[in-house]
Amino acid sequence: MKNSATLLSFLFLVTAAPGADPAAKAPKLNPPAKIFKTASPVVIDGQLDEPCWQQAISIPVDYVSGKIGVKSDSPCMTVKYTWDDHYLYIGYETFDSNLVALGSDVWKGPPGRLRQGCEIYKAKSKVDVVEFFISFGDEHFFWELHHNALNQFNDIWCTALDPKWPISKTTMASYGIIFNREQWVADDGEYTVAMAVKLKPKADGQPSTVNDPTDVDTGYTAEIRLPLRSIGVPVSAATWIDKKPGPRVPGPWKMAGQTVSVLAVVQNGDLKDRYHDSSPTAKFDWFHKGEPSWPRYLFVAP
Repeated sequence: MKNSATLLSFLFLVTAAPGADPAAKAPKLNPPAKIFKTASPVVIDGQLDEPCWQQAISIPVDYVSGKIGVKSDSPCMTVKYTWDDHYLYIGYETFDSNLVALGSDVWKGPPGRLRQGCEIYKAKSKVDVVEFFISFGDEHFFWELHHNALNQFNDIWCTALDPKWPISKTTMASYGIIFNREQWVADDGEYTVAMAVKLKPKADGQPSTVNDPTDVDTGYTAEIRLPLRSIGVPVSAATWIDKKPGPRVPGPWKMAGQTVSVLAVVQNGDLKDRYHDSSPTAKFDWFHKGEPSWPRYLFVAP
């Protein structure tokens, strides 16, 4: 994985304005909900039919972005999370009567496993995109992920700048955010990034269609698999296995008791309020600047 984001992050910290504490954490405004551990690895096929998804808490993504506590009149999306010794899993379902998805010309990822990106905005196109913002406790540094009905995927390493940092007043800091689009969520040896989509059936029993405005869709379900190491879990959760006479190797991650902040967002290009999210408490300027009000989750083991 490229180390440009890591280098930039270090530079930002050492060049922070006197008196500023970039590592200081704002108080969390929302108590954590639970993410239950799955008893077996999730098969990434887009279908939310495994026992872990039945156990997982269903989280509505129905709050109108920019309006505190205001929900949509009808469901926009639900999301669930689960985990095991090596992965965080995301499962979600959309409710969209006109699926629109556009691929980008950008392909990213490890050699031999490049992933096609998706457009999140296109003039004169009403694109639909799902977004996830993932932070392990740092409001300044986190992942931004995008996914769509064609199983296209973006991953961006983001830095939300403190206005006191000198870097925030430079040409690198559009809107007070640095988007490192060259970074990607890496595979961790045999533990790999994966995602899949399953189109839901229409009234006639046939699968919903993408980019066909002549019929009435019902949405889709999807799964995303993210290696824990690659999304920045605390090193305190690491374990090691001694393989004598060889060197020790990484063991399973002990995530029980850890917390993560995840904001889920759905963009429906057909709606007047096109953005809805999973936070009931936040009035966002940019999603990236509101990490203290993103929903928090506690990793729970049986």
